[in-house]
Amino acid sequence: MFALGLLWQYILAVQSEILSLRISKAESRALRERARKEGISRGTVVQKALRAYGVIPEPDPEKSGYDVIKHIIERCQCRPTDLSTNARHLSDYGR
Repeated sequence: MFALGLLWQYILAVQSEILSLRISKAESRALRERARKEGISRGTVVQKALRAYGVIPEPDPEKSGYDVIKHIIERCQCRPTDLSTNARHLSDYGR
């Protein structure tokens, strides 16, 4: 149950915000066309533009999902121990 609480804390921490902004019809059309051309959402086009402009950092491509939540997993006391060194689990190994 504790791990589930930590998971919800993580989910709430990484939720995104909604931003409303006023743009011209020409900008809206250009944004829509660019998104359609790339096969992505308008929001993704804006996020890519913010990264290119240097406002937000590029995502770390070498970071796995495990790396992102590793600190949560380490705090959880309900995880199993290493089964590869437990003699009870190795008794019938290879049979």
